[in-house]
Amino acid sequence: MTLPTHVALTVDGVQIAMSDLTRVAAALSKQLLRDFGPIWGVTATIDPFPQLEDVPLDYWPVIVTRGVQGAAGYHEDKNGQPFALVEFDQDWGLTASHECLEMLADPFGRRLRAGNIPDQAIALGFKPGRVQFLVEVCDPSEGGQFSYQINGVTVSDFYTPHFFDPVRSSGVRYSFTGAIDAPRKVLEDGYISYRDPVSKHWFQIRMFPDDVSTKVPHIVDLTTNKVFNDLVQGGTNLRAAIDMVTPRPSYARSLRGAALMAHRVGAETSEASQTARAESIRADIRQLKRERPRPDRAKRR
Repeated sequence: MTLPTHVALTVDGVQIAMSDLTRVAAALSKQLLRDFGPIWGVTATIDPFPQLEDVPLDYWPVIVTRGVQGAAGYHEDKNGQPFALVEFDQDWGLTASHECLEMLADPFGRRLRAGNIPDQAIALGFKPGRVQFLVEVCDPSEGGQFSYQINGVTVSDFYTPHFFDPVRSSGVRYSFTGAIDAPRKVLEDGYISYRDPVSKHWFQIRMFPDDVSTKVPHIVDLTTNKVFNDLVQGGTNLRAAIDMVTPRPSYARSLRGAALMAHRVGAETSEASQTARAESIRADIRQLKRERPRPDRAKRR
């Protein structure tokens, strides 16, 4: 029997209505049970807690808070247990989905999978060969335009284990939404990190402009980054170190066009439907109260 993983969605230093926290947790729970768990073989629960002090000891927290732009993402506590930080903004639910799925796919930030170097790297002048990818299931399709909706909540796309296949095959799903249509492909606003076993350097393909290059795509040699090296040599796991040195495009910028419309309309439609259902159930309850026979006190004696 496999022990389930328990994840807590909670807040610290910010005000989020418990109804909103519960709504997002319910969407993430459905995403895990219906979409992610069967594909990745993960068994887990996701529950909301109004404050960090309420989180039970055996839960892995996903914490929504402020001022963590440079520290958002995966971390470990002093006992080596994972937790994630989510920046509190208008799209915190989408970010929470991203962090939750990546935490469950690679709980300790060190899972590597071998595969051919991406075609996008070869097109930029890198030689063909085998490399080791860090398993970060949401990063290659991180842009908000590749997200989808559950109960009116926008959640993150994620790649499947077929993402590391050697060649493209028809009828194969490389990401849940189908946005990734070939193995090891990085989409707009996404990125992927891999280690070259020959040079022993960590590289990252970025599909967004940054302070290194305005070209898209471009490749960054993470091993030349002093912060990255200091973190890894100091014992920080790979995923936490990479998160600390990787700028993340804003979901507010990447959620545009049809994706932005779906994001807004989905939330409004879901809220209206849920309100209508709640009123219908209340009407049923009122009717039941009126129709309930009164107990015969004499017979009860």
